Amino acid sequence: MIKNKNKIALLNVASTVILQGLAFISGPIFSGVLGTNNYGVAAVYLTWVQIASTVFSLQAGGTVALARVNYPLNDQPKFQSSVLSLATLSYMLFSILTIIVSLLASVWFKMNILMILLGLCHGWGMYIITFMNSKFTYEFKADKNFLLSITVSVLTIGLSILLIYLFPKSTNYWGRIIGQTVVYFSVGLIMYIYILKQGKLLFNKTYWRWTLPIAIPTIFHLLANIVLNQSDKVMLQGIVNNSAAGIYSLSCTFSIVLNTIWSALNNSWVPFYYEYTRQNQIEKMKKHAKNYTELFTIVAMGFILLAREVFHLYAKQSFWKGTDLIPLFSIGYYFIFLYSFPVNYEFYNKKTKSIAIVTTSAAICNIILNYLFIKLWGIQGAVIATAVSHGLQFGFHFICAKRINPGEFPFRLKQFVPGFLAVCGTCILYWFTREMWMIRWGLGAVLGCYLLVKIIKRREIF
Repeated sequence: MIKNKNKIALLNVASTVILQGLAFISGPIFSGVLGTNNYGVAAVYLTWVQIASTVFSLQAGGTVALARVNYPLNDQPKFQSSVLSLATLSYMLFSILTIIVSLLASVWFKMNILMILLGLCHGWGMYIITFMNSKFTYEFKADKNFLLSITVSVLTIGLSILLIYLFPKSTNYWGRIIGQTVVYFSVGLIMYIYILKQGKLLFNKTYWRWTLPIAIPTIFHLLANIVLNQSDKVMLQGIVNNSAAGIYSLSCTFSIVLNTIWSALNNSWVPFYYEYTRQNQIEKMKKHAKNYTELFTIVAMGFILLAREVFHLYAKQSFWKGTDLIPLFSIGYYFIFLYSFPVNYEFYNKKTKSIAIVTTSAAICNIILNYLFIKLWGIQGAVIATAVSHGLQFGFHFICAKRINPGEFPFRLKQFVPGFLAVCGTCILYWFTREMWMIRWGLGAVLGCYLLVKIIKRREIF
């Protein structure tokens, strides 16, 4: 049995929301202190760190959840210690190769070797902390996950701000880079030693052979998602202009709030989903899935209804052209919510190859649709292309999940249709009531009260 479900769910949601809130608040602070040029240097550096952390680690930590299903609970410390050592070995080999290539390339391109070395240390620490987040999430230790996430975030922001003021203004981006690296590498090293002391196992052939076929395809899935979410901005800049890309980017940044809420809820939902499935409590899982779907659908509807006025407070008037993009972004993010159901099932059944293939296909479709739709409709075309691509992603994953074990996939397409139609209907209502905020906010209040009553009545978040 899973105890303290509401406490676990609330802590997981709070952890994600607070972290995103800190990033949201600190963004203007860092951009103001660093300036456009230095802020850009730090942002590009972080992008490469995230890619290195994703690829060099082989995403071995992604198997933590599945290991709880496939191996006895008493074996988990040994499994985690062995797999973390595998990821570290892979990361070291890739890092050595990167350093060699960088040293050779620096002869011609004057690459900054120090920044590369810091980035490699930062990426390893980032991976270890992500591994620990996954471990604590699927072991239902939400309090430890909350503490780790908040500690890393606060220390990173605090040390970065301090160091930025110690460097000359022309190169104060080093403060941001070193601040992140020191915290992530130090905390990552502590967590790595903690895992090794628990498991006391560096190498296990069985664990490594089981991990690699599951983990490696996940790399391509994550990279394809990066392409899927970033290609529209690049193509808008090239096909239209920088202004269009800027308006689109700020609207996208604002709309990501909805995706953040989904991410927080999903981090809470998936451990319960896997645990109910492992215990063969399918009907109980379906009941909670229905509540989860209703919860996020109402949240998405409320977000669309209230977004216009909030965005006008958030953005300068020169960006208000992007206001009406928000409902279209919301449809795309609702598709992401929907596709998580078949993806979680595929991952539970270790079908990571199909996950990678489908996501890569959706990314390719997005590039093609972006080119066609941007030519036709400009900024709106980019948003529509991304929403359609996420819709295709959901459709492809749903078909794949149905074919894994015919008749066993616990979800039917028709159960998602009402929620999707409700979100689309809210977008239409938004369009006709753009200048009638009282109607939209009134309806949003009614939806909020309804959801609150339902949660209180069932005494569970989902």
